[in-house]
Parts: sequence; C-alpha cells; structure tokens
Amino acid sequence: MMSYGPTIDETLSALRTLSTDRASVEFSALTRFLRADNPVFGELIALAKADPTKPYGRRVLLETDALEMMVACWTPGTPCAPHDHGGSLGAVRVLQGRARHRIWRCVDGELRVVREELVGTGEVMSCGSDLIHSMGDDGATEPLITLHMYTNSIDHMVVYDLDSNETLVVEGSCGAWVPRDTPEMIRQSYPGIREPVSVR
Repeated sequence: MMSYGPTIDETLSALRTLSTDRASVEFSALTRFLRADNPVFGELIALAKADPTKPYGRRVLLETDALEMMVACWTPGTPCAPHDHGGSLGAVRVLQGRARHRIWRCVDGELRVVREELVGTGEVMSCGSDLIHSMGDDGATEPLITLHMYTNSIDHMVVYDLDSNETLVVEGSCGAWVPRDTPEMIRQSYPGIREPVSVR
C-alpha cells in the first residue's frame, strides 16, 4: 500500500509517482485514498478558490494522462449542470459542508433524476464511466468544498443544457456548466437530449 504523507506536497508527489508508473490508475486506489483518514484533506480546504460566476471554482492540483485531481469550492445555491466525465472513472470526497448529489438518466429523449442523496463531510461518492450526475451545496452552515479524482485526465465531457434542451460536448477543462461566456469550449452541440457521446 502506498504511503501518501501528511503534507500536500508529499501527497501530490506520491500520487504523481503512482500515475506515471502506469498507463491508468486503478479506481480502487482512488477510492482507498479518498476514504482514508488523512490530515492532508484538512489542508486541501485552504486551496479551494471560489468563483461566484460559476457553480464552483476549480483548482486542478494534479493532471497526468493517468490521473486528475481537483478541488472545487461551490457557489451557494448554484448546482452544476448534469454531465458525464468523458468515459473516466471518478470519485469525490466532501471536504467541508454537505452536497446534494443527483443521478440522471436519458429516458425517451428526456433527462430524468433517478436518485438523489445528501453527502456529508468525509463521505465519498463514486462516479462510474457512464454516470450522468449533478451536484451542488445543500445549505449547510459551511460552504461546500469537494475533492475530485479521476482515473484519466478528462479530455471532454457531455454537459446537458436543460434550459435550451441541448446536449453539448465541452472541453474537459470547462467545468460542469454550460459555457455561455466561453463558447469556444464547446466542441459539438446536438439538439435535444442524447446519451453521452465519446469524442476521444
């Protein structure tokens, strides 16, 4: 079992080594790391950056071909758009606050919520390669801050614009929102609601 160390720098160094030693990091390694009792999680809260113009501020801490790690600081009352992760497996740990997590499915040309859960500090959500989901804060006293890890660097995502009834393929660096202010982030758009489309 890999030792990650008590500091952010030591942890990132160990994760970088893990991700360069193999073509793909095993999903079980991500979930083991995220479920561990590690003091580094408290330190990561200080790295979160808010962006009130978006559902969350993103701070990418590590990005290799085999692994991506990002801290998100959520804007109160502003959930992200339903989205996938472009075929990557992922897991999310709530570092602070409480998340409202929704699972969606495409059914007869519509996107429907099929499950909803509240996820508290220290809990971990798994995100399968075919999962469509959305998240946001749930009004807890502390702002929602989450740590996201993916088995591959996210090249693209499918994001659903429910207001315009469109399916968008966006750059992986876009974030889980409709990029109205940066349309160059949109690779492809389709009218209506479609199953996720891979463009790798």
